[in-house]
Amino acid sequence: MTENDVMGALFAQQRMQILHIGKHHDEFNDAYLHAWESGVYPLMSDTDGSVPRKPHEFYAQYFTSSKEKVEFLLKRLDDAWRKQEGLTFYGLEDELGVRSFSSQGWDRCDLINICRYLYLDGCYDDEFWSALIENGKCPSEALSLTSKFQREVDIYF
Repeated sequence: MTENDVMGALFAQQRMQILHIGKHHDEFNDAYLHAWESGVYPLMSDTDGSVPRKPHEFYAQYFTSSKEKVEFLLKRLDDAWRKQEGLTFYGLEDELGVRSFSSQGWDRCDLINICRYLYLDGCYDDEFWSALIENGKCPSEALSLTSKFQREVDIYF
């Protein structure tokens, strides 16, 4: 067994523990739980080194949606929000080549899961999110991006 195999197994175990504690003992915020559930690196919970690292920081390479993707999308959305750009989900998909071929490895699932994580973490205002997921300018699966996180339903093993 390689070191990567051991770390992968530890990641899986840590994920189950985080989700179990969150669902059954009401620990962690909704954004952090969604990130672990959907495989999004929870960037907004990173520490700065002045306090002990959080569990996710040891396993960055094992998240399906990488830290780099979350950082990139956060910066892109932040630019759109600051400029009041009126960015739509389909517009974002077009930029990243999601509906054709993305040389950067983006897919719709990445975008939805990362955007939901950022929404649950309180990034941006309701006007921004409403424009991003305006009906007819986003896929139907993105419409639930701003729905309430329900631990009993949204976390499953």
